[in-house]
Amino acid sequence: MPRRKRWSFLSPPLEDPTIRWLDDFHRGEFTPGGRAVLWGMLLSGAMLVGGVTEPLAVCFGFCVSALAIGGIVGHLLRPQLKLTRQITSFPSAGEVFRYQVDVENLGKRVARHVVVQERRLPADLRPHGNLPIIDRLEPGEKKSVNLELRCLSRNFFDLENLQAATTFPSGLVNSGRKSRTADRLIVYPRITKIIDFDVPHSRNHQPGGIAIASHVGDSSEFLGTRDWRQGDRLRDIHWPSSARAGRLITREFQEEYFVRLAVVLDIEARKAKDELRLERAISMTAGMTDALAQKEYIVDIFAAGDDIHHFQAGRAIAHLDNILELLACVEAGGELNVRQLEETLVSEARRLSAVIMIVMDWDERRRRLVNRLKNEGLAVRVVCMKSNQSLDGLEEHEIVEVPA
Repeated sequence: MPRRKRWSFLSPPLEDPTIRWLDDFHRGEFTPGGRAVLWGMLLSGAMLVGGVTEPLAVCFGFCVSALAIGGIVGHLLRPQLKLTRQITSFPSAGEVFRYQVDVENLGKRVARHVVVQERRLPADLRPHGNLPIIDRLEPGEKKSVNLELRCLSRNFFDLENLQAATTFPSGLVNSGRKSRTADRLIVYPRITKIIDFDVPHSRNHQPGGIAIASHVGDSSEFLGTRDWRQGDRLRDIHWPSSARAGRLITREFQEEYFVRLAVVLDIEARKAKDELRLERAISMTAGMTDALAQKEYIVDIFAAGDDIHHFQAGRAIAHLDNILELLACVEAGGELNVRQLEETLVSEARRLSAVIMIVMDWDERRRRLVNRLKNEGLAVRVVCMKSNQSLDGLEEHEIVEVPA
């Protein structure tokens, strides 16, 4: 589900549906030459309001006639094209996303000067670079072009209006049909690379976590051998050692577990300006999850606002891409529900090695929460996204600096 965005007076003009429609109409229906004629028509028409003069009337009439004739003739010569997007990967916010579009001529006429572009784009997806043009496409022929979109922010987007239009013969208007096939584009959050991060954790043999197994159905690791005792399984007898010792020797195993960490993402952002810090926090969470998953840790992620959302990553539980998809649609939350978060983390304490908290601010409520977790025997690391905030009550090694 796409995340909802909070409106403010600082929102860009394209957030307004009317302005976005006018921008799409101006960009999608006319070529650069057609836009010049369109503006000539609008300016001459506006000046005619002040009084009719022959030069202005001629200019206005010429512009209207050129656009009307170009539109009518172009509509009659619209090519029959099949368009298919080839989206095989997803970008991160701030990147330019390039993907391939296959264009096939299903008609009986040659398609000339075909321009391919996305129409009715949301405000956070903007066209980038020059639009690709196919000079000539024979009947039954298929060609591929590359489209580029600048992704301004993370979110889920549905691309529903892919257009291939011809500028032939007038060169003023784009005449073509839109492909109504929808494709989902997920823009991941920016990933803040975590290079050197001290991860607090216990030995792999701690109780709790996810058990390691060498073989399917076997959840323990070989520790050594010892004398056989009543109650040991016969299948655990080590026969070569028993033959050498002249008595029964059995193999001994020990349960081993993957290190399991909790990353708490504080999503409290009650003002529009607070969302800037939230975006940085989400980017850092993405980078931290990536770094921890590469070390084969199990990572529990808690998105905490007025409600708590919990999901896991690492060691084939959820691929990093799945985590980035979830982070792409995280919305700003209300006031942090400290009581619910404390109950959730305390109930998981026995299965966790440490908790890494990424907080929007540092106050008495969050300080008490950290102290309660430390009293439960958990190692805690805190990242505060509010600059120049003093994290009193924490040891120096418990504070993680925010990357520049």
